[in-house]
Amino acid sequence: MNELKRFRALFASMALASALAACGGGGVASSGAALTPQEQIAQLEASGALPTLDRTDSIAGIDANANGVRDDIERYIEKKYTVAPERAAAMQTGRALQQTLLVDKTDAVKLEEVSKAGVRAAKCRGLVFSGLERFPEAYAMSRDIEAMTTNTKGRLLAYLAYNKAVSGTVSQLPKGDSCE
Repeated sequence: MNELKRFRALFASMALASALAACGGGGVASSGAALTPQEQIAQLEASGALPTLDRTDSIAGIDANANGVRDDIERYIEKKYTVAPERAAAMQTGRALQQTLLVDKTDAVKLEEVSKAGVRAAKCRGLVFSGLERFPEAYAMSRDIEAMTTNTKGRLLAYLAYNKAVSGTVSQLPKGDSCE
């Protein structure tokens, strides 16, 4: 549960910092009353400074085209990554992270498959964003998509359960091109 508390504190501080930066440090409604964190997030989403994310109780969320990436995350990826290989790597990352939420945490074979998908996505990001100078971009992609994927309590708990289930396992980087 300490992970959940740390995530909430980190998310709250990031949201507040983003809100203050986007609102010119305001964080205050036109009436002079301070905005709640939810109001600040809604304001940032409306302005386009933050992507509008699915916050339903469903762990899977909405994936109307059944490509393995939640539609809200897919919209973010399409907007943010305009270069085809980068977009493909982001979609592969999104698919791999979505699988971590949905996999049966008691099925060792399925857990290994999902873990391998995550490693393939990580290697793909490294291939697409090659060189040390582009590492921060690859890391930011992974971090951002992970944060969006785990944007509700239920999704975060599913992700933490996946990490607990694979804790202590070892993964090996695949040989060759791992991009889908």
